[in-house]
Amino acid sequence: MKKIFWLLVLLALLVGGCTDNNTEQDKLQVTASFYPMAEFARAIGGERAQVTMLVPDGAEPHDWEPSPRDLTKIGRSQLFVYNGLVEPWAEQALQAVAERKVLAVQAGRGLYENGGKQDPHVWISPKKAMIEVERITDAFCEADAANAAYYQENSRKYLAQLQELDRQMQEIAAAAQKRVFITSHAAFGHLAADYGLRQLAVSGLSPQAEPTPADLQRLAGIVKREQVDYIFFETLSDPRIAKVLAKETGVQTAVLDPLEGLSEEGRKENLDYIKIMQRNIDNLKLALAVQ
Repeated sequence: MKKIFWLLVLLALLVGGCTDNNTEQDKLQVTASFYPMAEFARAIGGERAQVTMLVPDGAEPHDWEPSPRDLTKIGRSQLFVYNGLVEPWAEQALQAVAERKVLAVQAGRGLYENGGKQDPHVWISPKKAMIEVERITDAFCEADAANAAYYQENSRKYLAQLQELDRQMQEIAAAAQKRVFITSHAAFGHLAADYGLRQLAVSGLSPQAEPTPADLQRLAGIVKREQVDYIFFETLSDPRIAKVLAKETGVQTAVLDPLEGLSEEGRKENLDYIKIMQRNIDNLKLALAVQ
């Protein structure tokens, strides 16, 4: 926390003496914390917003901390979009730039409760992603009322794509021969809960949480009992443990992307939230034996 404190002190000094010199001053200046928040903001803002993402692609957002330059970007923006819980530094950053009157929207506010735990990964469930998009849309309209109709139309189109993902997930839930899926870390709890499925994770809510031998033994037993055919690993974290468990239990591996950031492959393939979620859904169909 000392590091954050001194970063915030430096930010206050930097912001106090700087002036806005954006090359696109006619656009709404938006700063988003990490990938899904930036993706939603870009879909809503379209050509009338300049969206800057703080956590770079390939970085693990659970461990990321802002630099003085990153914090200054928040102070220079008109709107700051963040999920909540993933960004423990966000509230302090906003306090440090309070005099700049940056409008902020905590898109995941009130959505984190899941099975008695506070789980930040709400953006992975299409149902909760739609709520986040609606909240971000409201913030865009408040920050730039003159273009409210434009933002609302963009939002309507994007929500239609999320509704299609929701429809597919409902079909999966209705047709699934299996209800359990195993992931490398517990990022898919909201997705599972919202569609009547059950997620079991090798690691906890943070991908850095190390499973114990007892955890792995318990999961191996579940793999056999539930006749699990796939164990999912991710794009931004070490897949070693998930692959070892799959090898020991004789099952296959596949990717289930928590959409915390684009991988190098994702950037090369020009993927986005909708395309990655479609891949996730296709892989879940295999794992849950959807006919």
